[in-house]
Amino acid sequence: MNTFYFTLSPAWLGGWIPTVFLVAIQFVFMAIFKDGGKRAVDTSWYGPSEWHYANTTFVLQVAMIVLSVFLPFKWGTAWFVVGTIIYVVSTIMFVWSFFSYGRAPKGETIRNGVYRYSRNPMYFFYLTGMVGVVVACASAYLLLLLVPYAVATHGVILGEERYCAKTYGDSYLDYKAATPRYFLFF
Repeated sequence: MNTFYFTLSPAWLGGWIPTVFLVAIQFVFMAIFKDGGKRAVDTSWYGPSEWHYANTTFVLQVAMIVLSVFLPFKWGTAWFVVGTIIYVVSTIMFVWSFFSYGRAPKGETIRNGVYRYSRNPMYFFYLTGMVGVVVACASAYLLLLLVPYAVATHGVILGEERYCAKTYGDSYLDYKAATPRYFLFF
């Protein structure tokens, strides 16, 4: 296996397809589960720190979409095969996250579906899906954007955890103690 590449070349069949698909899933979710979509994008409780992290993730996500237009897949390589496997598994779990969220009762700590294994499956599986794109394109540039995106996303998650603890009280704190922040063991 060669190392990651620092090359850019516009590609009709490249990294932009799975990148845009992950973003599109979020909009489809908001159309299918209108109440869940409203809950998911509620920023009425944001303070300066939460706005900072949210704006940072937005700018980096847009940058990843733009960059992905210039990232051809590494067809016929182990990079492509491994990246595709990571992406497909992550996308399935990402979709499951949205269905679990959308079907959860309003005003309660979400514990159903994939939320039994992760407090933040939407964030986690979006990130792992993008790791799949990084690997399938063997792109060092996309990796360089994904790392600060992951750090900023962690900041968003910490803010959401404070909000959930304040809003749902002991129910959320019990859930937090029993369920990993990201997935399975971490």
